[in-house]
Amino acid sequence: MGLILRTGTGVYVSPGREVIASQEDLLELIGLCGEAGTDRLLFPGGSLPEDYFDLSTGLAGELGLKLSTYRIKAAVVVDLNAVPSRRFREWAGECNRGREIHFCLSEENAVEWLLA
Repeated sequence: MGLILRTGTGVYVSPGREVIASQEDLLELIGLCGEAGTDRLLFPGGSLPEDYFDLSTGLAGELGLKLSTYRIKAAVVVDLNAVPSRRFREWAGECNRGREIHFCLSEENAVEWLLA
């Protein structure tokens, strides 16, 4: 799965590696958060598959539901203007009003939001 654990701050997914291709991958990622004793998760650019940005696949909703269930705060580094799906951009805007998942332009902004 290619993860780097950062003690005390959260689980950081290696950039450029798609880590969620199945339900098992998602559960493994949540398990790694538990093993690391954290409720913070950072997805840098390129770490989520293209299917994530297509709401019709259900992957974004499934990830959001699991993160909410396990009370894991997650940040995704992505330029939303580059995402072709208007529906996804609208959904991401709604997410950014909440406290569970946030879409950020840079890793620095993501870390700042996660630690706030």
